[in-house]
Amino acid sequence: MKIVNSLALLCLTVPIMAIEHDLTIENTNYTISKIPYTQQERTLYNYNRLRLTDNITERNWFAHIIADIDNYYGETYIDSFEYGFFRSIQADTPFDIETHSKNYGNGEVFGRLHRFSIGYADEKHNILFGLQKITMGVGRIWTPTDLFNPRNPLALEPDQIYGNFSLSYTYALGTLSQMMGVVAKRHDGSYKYAGRIKGNTKIGDVALDLFSSNDAQMIAYEIEGNLFDTGIEWRSEGGYYKDKLLDRSFYQTILGVDYGFVNGLTVMAEWLHSTKTYTADEILNFQKSSLGYNRHLSSDYIGASAYYDFNLLYSGTLSMIHSPEDQSSFISPLLTYSLSDDASVSIGAMLYRGTEESEFGSVENSYYLRFRVTY
Repeated sequence: MKIVNSLALLCLTVPIMAIEHDLTIENTNYTISKIPYTQQERTLYNYNRLRLTDNITERNWFAHIIADIDNYYGETYIDSFEYGFFRSIQADTPFDIETHSKNYGNGEVFGRLHRFSIGYADEKHNILFGLQKITMGVGRIWTPTDLFNPRNPLALEPDQIYGNFSLSYTYALGTLSQMMGVVAKRHDGSYKYAGRIKGNTKIGDVALDLFSSNDAQMIAYEIEGNLFDTGIEWRSEGGYYKDKLLDRSFYQTILGVDYGFVNGLTVMAEWLHSTKTYTADEILNFQKSSLGYNRHLSSDYIGASAYYDFNLLYSGTLSMIHSPEDQSSFISPLLTYSLSDDASVSIGAMLYRGTEESEFGSVENSYYLRFRVTY
């Protein structure tokens, strides 16, 4: 009921009747096989997401809506600790964005409001209100400055992240500079605040970020540019963080590079460093806080990925995260075949290597078949 009331209020704030629609329907289906490191008790399940996306525009006004119907099928997986933990992580919004799940024995189905926002944009101003993604940071694998929508590089779909119920405003100071302010209401009724000023210098695009909430504070930077006109794109972000929940302060930063070869191969590498580490219990028990994805078991991680178009039909991606401290690794290969302009089929894996006591070594491997079609 809360979500219905909130949506009704949001709809009433639309100042003008929109007349242009860009409506798409996308269905993504995963068949996943999880094999424990003991090579026993394989778990097989299916995940299907039906997504409706509508972009509505009327001159400078616009609205963005994304709604999902998620279905998980596989009794063993539904009853697992992993699924229970995954379902316990809710959006940090003042209203529920998911319907109650319907359990039908071997599976569960539920609906989710992924995005719902309205806004206005012109040459100088961009204002957006509603359930939205707040974009901060320049990282590809880790985004330590993004305390609104942090990526989880170990997830099946790292970019499928909850939105924030927020008001954001961006003002263009010039052609290559801007300032942004954000206020977001949280599940507990408190607020997150952030500000950013960004400009272009000789070394590239530089930004200063500020963040404050009842459980965290941050002062950070972002830098992105071309390395001496070599074609190598380099980037860095990070800063000082105050973890109010655990009474701890630390510095965290990333340094990354990208390069695209003429043959179509694109490679990327990224290094993450933190001055403080956390225990597994601290990470799990405080996952819902603003710094949930900034807490790590090790001080350093190295990540890399490569993407290559073999031809018009086949493409491949290989990603890796390595922990030098315990010599464990996460490896994710993906091969995609384009059936048409609107459909593709992929095979992939999420592999963990290391000793049983290491960070990645005791996690079960996953192999999956993905089918995606857009209407």
